[in-house]
Amino acid sequence: MFRIDPAALHLAREFKQNPVGHHSAGLEQVLNLLRAGPVKGKYCLVCVEPYRRWTLAQLSGERGVPPVVHANRIFTSLEEAEWEIFKLRWYEVTGHELRDEDL
Repeated sequence: MFRIDPAALHLAREFKQNPVGHHSAGLEQVLNLLRAGPVKGKYCLVCVEPYRRWTLAQLSGERGVPPVVHANRIFTSLEEAEWEIFKLRWYEVTGHELRDEDL
């Protein structure tokens, strides 16, 4: 089974530089793992204003139950929002925090 090496910061750096679009095979493996797993509690984005503002949310994991929205976490850039989700999921899977200064 594939596991993310927390020291593979080059993959996090690659995502940060290009969160939307084509990625290397190594980063695709990481993204597949970060996107897999239980739905309950998984971080996601909710569009507040199309193409302008997004907010952080967590999925309930139950059909018909809306996500828990973290209204205090607003993003005005999709790339910034995607990077935040990546960091949160990376931490959940690896137990290691991604800090911007380490990249």
